[in-house]
Amino acid sequence: MKKYITYLSFLILSLFGTDLTDFALSVWILDQPGSSVSSYSLVWFFEAVPGVVLAPFIGSLVDRWNKKQMIVWGQVVAGVGSVALMILHHFALLQAWHIMIVAGIGSIASMFVFDAFQASTSTLVTKDKLVKANSMSSTMYGVVQMGVPILAPVLYKLIGIKSIFFIDAVTFLISVVAFLLLGFIVVARSSEKFNLRADLEVVKSFIKEKPGFKSFIFFFFLMSFLIGFISVLFTPLVLDFSNEYVLGIVMSCAGLGALVGGILVGVVKGIKRPMSTIINLGFVKSIVFFAIFLYISQYSLAIGGIILMALFTVEMVVSEAFLQALIPVEKQGRIMGVVSFFVGIAAPIAYFLAGPLVDFVKLGIEKFYPEMYTHYPGTNLTAAIAVVFGLYGLFLLLISLIYKAKKTFVHLDNLYVEELKNQKEELSKSEDDLIEIDESKKPLEEASIEN
Repeated sequence: MKKYITYLSFLILSLFGTDLTDFALSVWILDQPGSSVSSYSLVWFFEAVPGVVLAPFIGSLVDRWNKKQMIVWGQVVAGVGSVALMILHHFALLQAWHIMIVAGIGSIASMFVFDAFQASTSTLVTKDKLVKANSMSSTMYGVVQMGVPILAPVLYKLIGIKSIFFIDAVTFLISVVAFLLLGFIVVARSSEKFNLRADLEVVKSFIKEKPGFKSFIFFFFLMSFLIGFISVLFTPLVLDFSNEYVLGIVMSCAGLGALVGGILVGVVKGIKRPMSTIINLGFVKSIVFFAIFLYISQYSLAIGGIILMALFTVEMVVSEAFLQALIPVEKQGRIMGVVSFFVGIAAPIAYFLAGPLVDFVKLGIEKFYPEMYTHYPGTNLTAAIAVVFGLYGLFLLLISLIYKAKKTFVHLDNLYVEELKNQKEELSKSEDDLIEIDESKKPLEEASIEN
């Protein structure tokens, strides 16, 4: 576990610089003349698509390549992108399409980094400690999410986006040097030659062996789609009736929620029925979104952000631990790559549709219910996004009810329990074998002493 914490700490440091830059760029884009929610959401779209589309291909390489080298070079590529944006901004050449290209390349690099580290997790810790390890990861990321929104607006005003680029470059450099100097655990690699079609057959075979896994993928596709809408609309919503400082405080509260969620899962001794837990969390989240729809202010968004991020973090930790426990180490890259594709593609679709949907809702409000504007702060944009949040809560409630009635998730829970039981038996058997070896050595040792 100590090694896991050490490696994770340096990755989180690199992530801190990246998130700092992302926050500053979000404010910078919305500050540009002629900017809109549609143009802003397009940046998110192009940032997510490349890594998601290439996820199966990347997963196949993760199973075969050296994990340490992938983590190092992935960070180098992402760091070079930040330096390129810094140079463009210095010469007053930076435009939104530059950010789209660099963000797209960065998403591919990040996919290599985090897929390689995720595939290494089940080697660094035992399966019964995967929930604890992932909760630790979420807790540390929660600290970043809590600190960045407070720090970024201040730095953006005091030192400018150019200096934030520099901080990003320094953090990634420290992480890369650390991974080069530290030894990394040897992770099992597939000896099979690269063949994407054969790899997809491996994934297909695994899914067939695990009834209910298709339902798992489709469920998280829907969750990713819904989360995508909220993620891309949150910043324009807050900035519509406040400023970047309030945005920083509200997002910091969301980071606090991620921290609380990570700690909460870490404190719990174990979650025996992960899928049932995730479904039950859906009901609570839907209630929170209904509440935000009824009353929007910086206070309701801050409180709602804490609750929602805590619940999303628990959901993420539990689902990751579930996958790491069920998937063999030598196949994790390929299977997780396909899962990442089908689940991850939902978010870019949401980013692409978010702007047009908000524009459509605004037209509907103006035509059928113009007095709604008086119920919300800010402009008609806030009212439109509030309606989208309400629809989100309704859709989430329906999804949770449907999956609550399905038996497939119960079967997946049983598979998870069985996998943990098998590992305990294997560990117990290994300990017994070691004891037998020690006992067999005793007569020889006693004989040598007598002689």
